Order: sequence, then structure tokens, then C-alpha cells
Amino acid sequence: MGRKNEQDQFREKLALWLGITYDELEEYGEDVVANDGEHGKDEYVYMIQFSDSTPYEILDKIDRIDRRRTVYFNLEELTEVL
Repeated sequence: MGRKNEQDQFREKLALWLGITYDELEEYGEDVVANDGEHGKDEYVYMIQFSDSTPYEILDKIDRIDRRRTVYFNLEELTEVL
């Protein structure tokens, strides 16, 4: 197995922080993007949205997901993950 790149490591940490598996994040999570402030979540720098096809069992695992299937976060929050 090859060495993981930074993006894979980041997404593994993000999945752990969200409370889902890496495979669930890869299958249903879209790319992480910078929050432009349009959504009224200025305190969070990044966001990830989950596809319409994401099963409710997965969405229910994610504490901060909103009704648009979006989670807003800061990178500092991910440093809390071991």
C-alpha cells in the first residue's frame, strides 16, 4: 500500500471528526470548500456538503449537519482529533 497523500490524511481526519467512515465520506461527501460567508456562517472557514443520495443513517451520525446537508468547520476543530 502506497504512502497516503496530504489530502487523504486530511479527509481521514475529517471523517473521524464527523463521526463517519472514510469510505462514507468519499462516497457521499463533496469537496471541502472555503465558506464565502453567503450562508451566514462567517465564524466557520470551511464547509462540506453531502449528496442528496446520502442515506439518513449516515447523516444521523453527523452532529452539526444542517438541513442542506452541509457542515461548517474550522481547521482548528480537526486538530482535536487524535
